[in-house]
Amino acid sequence: MTKKTIRCGIAGSGFAARFHYDALLRVFSVNADIAGSYSPTREKLEQFTGPRNLKAYDGINDLIDDVDIVHVCTPPSTHEPIVVAALKKNRHVIVEKPFTGYFGDGNPNF
Repeated sequence: MTKKTIRCGIAGSGFAARFHYDALLRVFSVNADIAGSYSPTREKLEQFTGPRNLKAYDGINDLIDDVDIVHVCTPPSTHEPIVVAALKKNRHVIVEKPFTGYFGDGNPNF
């Protein structure tokens, strides 16, 4: 039986991004093709993507356009705009908590 391939992208380049990357390598029910990562801090992005031979995306929309699912591993205050951008393009999203930048309801876009 052929496994389905899912293109994954990681928003972020810190601890959570490394954790999600390692977890994706262990997925066994599908082929998780990790396309790359985006982070606004270029130095940290290259430190994350270089050793893993991942593409370093220049913008979050470039990453979103290139994948089926986005793992949002960025600081909480940045979660909401990334999640909304991905959902508007019909991408699946896995987001670290909290879902928004504060412990409360999201804005009307959710």
